Amino acid sequence: MPKIIDHKARRHDIAKAAVSVIGEIGIENTRLIDVAREAKATTGTITHYFEGKDALLLAALDHVAQRILRLMHKSSTTRNRDDLIDTASLTLPVDDEGKRDWRVWLAFFSRAVGDPALARINNAYYDEIKQGISKIIRTLQKSGEICMSVDPDEAADSVITVADGLGVRASLDPENWPAEKIKRQMSAMLRPLLPKP
Repeated sequence: MPKIIDHKARRHDIAKAAVSVIGEIGIENTRLIDVAREAKATTGTITHYFEGKDALLLAALDHVAQRILRLMHKSSTTRNRDDLIDTASLTLPVDDEGKRDWRVWLAFFSRAVGDPALARINNAYYDEIKQGISKIIRTLQKSGEICMSVDPDEAADSVITVADGLGVRASLDPENWPAEKIKRQMSAMLRPLLPKP
């Protein structure tokens, strides 16, 4: 009887392997053979699921973005402003997975500067993340946790901007930006942007 393969799960595993490799050695140094080795697959398997290196790299970016979106989705039951700040902190390089994801995200930033198609993809992820944060802020406003005078879309942009700034600093200087410092700084910067009534 032939082996049944879950193709969606296999694509996911390969994208996850690409994230690991890119996070370790960077986009420019990543080769299909490296990803195949990490995924315990052959390069033929990789090219069966992805048209080439660029498609594989986009799948890696999507893997990282989907993690952030899952965090936003989980925070849809956020009860207060501190929960929102805690969730936003989880998107930062505060653990090994976050550090790896930020190295991947930054690698794509550098490519997106000169690649309009990749910039559009990055911007689409940002739009989706912004919508999720805006929705959470509106919910917290209705429950009396955040002032009604706060514009949810502008505040969501501010949350993203703070996260990006902290993520870059912590990724480039991890020794001076341990997890607790990142979380403290995130809280200090977001509390004034998300005032209570």
